[in-house]
This record gives sequence, C-alpha cells and structure tokens, in this order.
Amino acid sequence: MAQIDQPARLKHRGSGIVAVNLAIIIVVLTAAAVVPRGDRALVFVPPWSEPDRIVRVIGAAGGSILNGTGVSYAAIAQSDRPDFALRLFQSGALLVLDGSLAYFCRSNPIQ
Repeated sequence: MAQIDQPARLKHRGSGIVAVNLAIIIVVLTAAAVVPRGDRALVFVPPWSEPDRIVRVIGAAGGSILNGTGVSYAAIAQSDRPDFALRLFQSGALLVLDGSLAYFCRSNPIQ
C-alpha cells in the first residue's frame, strides 16, 4: 500500500478546511440576506395547496397582500407586526423570505 507523504496530506487537509469555512460563510451571508427584516415578506405555501391558501395564511398572520407573484402559492405580504414572519410560519407558510427579494419575482396585482 502506497504511503502518502506528509506535505501532500497536509495540503489536502488545508483545502478541506478552506472549503468548509467558505461554505459556512456562504450560508451565513445567504441567511442574512433572506431573513425577513422589514414589514414586507415574500411568502410561500406548498405548491400543491388550494389556490386561496396563500390568502388565508397571510390573513391569519395579521398581514395583507401587496402583490402576487404569478403563481398561486406565493405572494408579497405586509404587516406592521414585529413578529409577522413567525406568525406566517405558525399560520402555515412553507417559506418566508425578506420582501426585498420580491424584486426578483414576476409580480401581478391581486384582484
């Protein structure tokens, strides 16, 4: 069995440590960017839900719909409550992201 020399093993170990640290940094920065911070949130319910599920979830959380997203399972919502994101999850939201990310969604006014 071939023996790996010490410098090569240390180099491999060092690149693994760098990769792990880079992954942690990416996760932390992503989480900081998508966690709801303001009064607006991009709200998702399961795609297989009834078409009015998003309306019921946002209403139960004490919010109002600002705009649609082109799909029935996501909407841009607003509330002045500081615990709005938590209340959305408690009401049945699958995912709640910061409202600033709504810029990337194709939005449609809710009628």
